[in-house]
Amino acid sequence: EFTLLNIDDDFLNLMTADGGNKDDVKLPEGELGDKIQAEFDDGKELLVTIIAAMGEEACISFKEAPKGN
Repeated sequence: EFTLLNIDDDFLNLMTADGGNKDDVKLPEGELGDKIQAEFDDGKELLVTIIAAMGEEACISFKEAPKGN
């Protein structure tokens, strides 16, 4: 899971667990991508789940980040 920082030219700008940036995962096409874009545009803080297989990475789901700790 990564924290979604921004969506830029259909790529997700993500923050890794160690605070680094990851920006090489495309926004998914179709309904999932539309939902992520809409929730992000509403100002919600999102966590996205990325899977990797055979050198490819893809976003498979997302959820709203928990508020506070």
